[in-house]
Amino acid sequence: MNRKKILGIIAVLLVIVIACDIGNFSIDFGNSGGDDQPQGGTIEAGIDAPANGANLPMAPVEVSYHATSGDGISAIELSINGEVVSSSASPDSDQKVVAMKYTWQPSVSGSHTIRVRAQSSSGLWSDFSAATVNIQGSQQQQEQEKPEETEKEEESEPEPDKPTATPEDVTNYNVEHNLEKFYYGKGSCGSREITISADVTHPDKVYAAILFIRFYDEEGEGTSKWDSGRAMVRKNDEHFSVTLFSENIPNYNMYEFTIMNYQIVLQDKAGNRLAKTDVIKKVEMDICP
Repeated sequence: MNRKKILGIIAVLLVIVIACDIGNFSIDFGNSGGDDQPQGGTIEAGIDAPANGANLPMAPVEVSYHATSGDGISAIELSINGEVVSSSASPDSDQKVVAMKYTWQPSVSGSHTIRVRAQSSSGLWSDFSAATVNIQGSQQQQEQEKPEETEKEEESEPEPDKPTATPEDVTNYNVEHNLEKFYYGKGSCGSREITISADVTHPDKVYAAILFIRFYDEEGEGTSKWDSGRAMVRKNDEHFSVTLFSENIPNYNMYEFTIMNYQIVLQDKAGNRLAKTDVIKKVEMDICP
């Protein structure tokens, strides 16, 4: 091969090498994936059972839940009424689908919120998936838990219920909420959750604290009925707390701009009412468009 041909071949090879290094030029050999390939960086969690809005008896409840991620699952967390009841790390962070079960024994009737979230192996947390269920006790117990309805209220402002007598000095105190306003809807106006807490005297006599909620329309359309109640979480002997997520509260969107009324009822182990607070009428809940 003469010198001129060799130089020509070298020149062609140099042009090919230089072209491959220009800009973001790339060649797709068909193995780079397409729309049907798993996508990393996303994480999703869900509750398979019980169904949202289910009415369940006072008996053990099997909670089935799952998580999926193209990156793999590193952890999955289950909470009931704002309290984490199960938090599991995945032994194989490359596992892209995790399905789990948890047996929950409700102790009081009323509304309870189940939530689950998961973390991918890259550290990204999913949004919460939630289901609200109603635990049905005996008719007698439900009647004992229900707040007493007041006389017919005028539309301008409902009159407060009177607190019950406090047998053996059982009382609520330090009744607090951490926000004066929270929101529901699709926008990002502010927090969609609020935490309500209270302390009790003689905690050895108190078995449960039940929170009841209703809404008063700021535009004068009236007041909703009390909901069926939800158990507050006992943080220590005398302190109870619960976190509410706006769109899990019954009748949350009955009025666009509302004052949320709430009342706490204390029970003994037999379901007898020990005491209840005044109706608190200070929390606003507005739609966020």
